[in-house]
Order: sequence, then structure tokens, then C-alpha cells
Amino acid sequence: MAALGGGLEARLAGWRRNVGDPVSLDLASAEDAARAAVSSRLAVVSWNVWMGRARLLELVERLRAGLLGVPGDLTPVLLIQEAFRQDDTIPARSNGYAARELVTRLRPTQDVVEVARTLRWNLRYVPSMRNGPQRSDRGNAIITPVPLGPAAGIELPFALQRRVAVGARATVGGHALSLLSAHLDPRGPIGYKWLGAAARGNQMAHLLAALEDPTVVLGADLNLGRGRAERAWRLLIEHGFEHGVPSAPPTWRHTYHALPRLVIDYLLVRNRDGAIRSTALRRVDEDPADRGPDVFGSDHHPLLAFVELAA
Repeated sequence: MAALGGGLEARLAGWRRNVGDPVSLDLASAEDAARAAVSSRLAVVSWNVWMGRARLLELVERLRAGLLGVPGDLTPVLLIQEAFRQDDTIPARSNGYAARELVTRLRPTQDVVEVARTLRWNLRYVPSMRNGPQRSDRGNAIITPVPLGPAAGIELPFALQRRVAVGARATVGGHALSLLSAHLDPRGPIGYKWLGAAARGNQMAHLLAALEDPTVVLGADLNLGRGRAERAWRLLIEHGFEHGVPSAPPTWRHTYHALPRLVIDYLLVRNRDGAIRSTALRRVDEDPADRGPDVFGSDHHPLLAFVELAA
């Protein structure tokens, strides 16, 4: 990332020291991995799981059962934000560089590593920040039976909290794809204007500069407080990202289920080499009337894309 001032670099180093190690697991059986590798139809889920509070395993069960509006035999790919992790690689005591939002014991959490072990799927997880004083961290993750290459952690320019996107290459149906999960800052530090839009623009520019592959599937909580007026969104469009093939704006009015209700979650594709034949994107609702305090335990709606690859 770009050079930082000494004080800012010291702060960022403190955030780095306060999290555990990245996690890379290849747990899919040889049969499942071979089946996934030749698949031409993917069910891609992007979801902010609210520091592990979301009932991710329940959502996967519904996906497999064909209850989410796409066939249950599609190859699943989960692009997760705010994934929760707890293990001994995290320092026993916090150095103070941590998120202010706490993960309380009053709310059950699903550890992303345990989710991958339960599903027997492959996992790439890179932590972004510690969860307050407790010995846990949160970050971005990719979970799928598709064989994955090594994880690439992309540390974004620092504004409010440390943010690290995670990417991994995969070959599916004879096509090379780059899978990416990212989470931009919801706001800037004190003194920043426009709800942190300038910081998100810098973060997006840095993220896109690291993406070289022509075919990319991006699931992200972009936190676009000013919507498509933000530079971050314009940069995505300039770099070939779209909602589908062909591109179309969403019909839903929000993805963040708490107040203020905003569209801040996105599932986008870049399809420069024609590897993706078509996509169909929908928001997943737990309640058909969009009621209740959360959506499968999260304060964000999952987004689900049916992605069909070219022959």
C-alpha cells in the first residue's frame, strides 16, 4: 500500500500485531473437489455475517435444499465479510488496537474455521481486526468445495479500521476465476467529510490495482453511504465490474437490515474474457415481508447469484 506517515504506520502496525494468523484449509474430498472443478453452474453467496452472529450453516442447508430460489445442485461459493475466528494464534491480551464493537457471549457466534470443518469445504480466511479485548478476530473469508489457490491478502489504505480483502484463484469448468471478498470502511476518522467516501475511494483504487485477472467474482460490503455517487462505485464500473450479464441495477431498496436501511452490499462480476455466460442476482430474505430484527441472525441480507459459465 502507499507510504504512510510515521504515526499512522505505527497505528497500523499495532492493528496487525493484534490479530491471529491467516487460515488456509483444503478439506473438500477428492470427489467433491473434482465435481466442483468441472461444474459450469455456481451459486455464489456474498454475506456480511455480523461478526459470526449469522446462522451461516442454516443458510447453506437451505441453499443445498433448493429453498433459496436456485437449484440445490449448484456448486456453492461463499464470499464472507465480518467472519469470526477464535484460536491460539491471536495474542492473549489486546494491545488496544481493536474494533470498538464487541462480540458478546449473549449472542451465539459461528467460527468460520468450524463452519468450514463442519461442511468439509475449503477455506481461505484473512483477519482484519481484533474484536475488542476478547481473544478473537474478524475478517474476510472464502468457503467452497471448489479447489482454491493460495490466499492473497490485500491490505487496504488505513482510514478508520484495518481492512484486508481476501482473494484466491480457482479453475472452474475450464475457466480461471478470481474470487474476492472485501469490506470497506463505513466512515472515516473524525474530520473526514462525506461519510468517509474519500477513504473508500482510496481503498477501492488500491484494491482494483491489485486485480489483474480478467474474470473476477467480487462479494463485498462496500458501505457506500452516498450510494453510486461515490468514487468507489465509479472506479468499479471503470474497471469492468457489473451486476450481471448484462448489467442491471438491483430492485431491492436495502441490504443493510438495521437503520438506516441502505444498499451497501454488492455481488459483482468482471467478465472481460467471456468466461461467464450469464448471472442472475437476488437478495435473500428470511421473512417474505422483510420483517424481524435480523436476517438469519445477521444485520445484513445475503446476496445470492446464479452464475453460469460459458461452455
